Amino acid sequence: MYINLSDLKEVGARKQVELELEFHNFEFANREIEIKDPIELELEIFNTTDSYVVEGEIKAKLILSCSRCLQEYNSTINLDLTENVVKNEMEDQEELYLDEIIMDNIILSLPMKPLCSEDCNGICPQCGQDLNKGECDCEVEILDPRLAKLKDFYDEEQ
Repeated sequence: MYINLSDLKEVGARKQVELELEFHNFEFANREIEIKDPIELELEIFNTTDSYVVEGEIKAKLILSCSRCLQEYNSTINLDLTENVVKNEMEDQEELYLDEIIMDNIILSLPMKPLCSEDCNGICPQCGQDLNKGECDCEVEILDPRLAKLKDFYDEEQ
């Protein structure tokens, strides 16, 4: 998406932009990031001597996959945006390309381990049952790998 900047010729000029932007789904760190609704943008663009300063807010509804139970869930993000776009690095100084700015800010806002809820129980490591929906009949022995040699030691004595 391009924003026309031809009306920001003078240093100190500013422009307000409010729009909804249809954005494509994308992949980041082997995770599919699905954008549910159009992204809402409220931006103010300032012309400075050597750059354009873009400030505002991004509102988006994402569909993420929980890292514990692997179920998809809705996540709403409200981001404050402040970007400094250097004029010398722009292809055309009369148009501002927003897609990279939006994508970078959404990626930076993603949690390292997305969770559908703080108390998500995940899945059973043996049968794959979603433990949020109910318990399974598997007996799972949780053994700290740092103590595995100690278990072998006690098994040899018996």
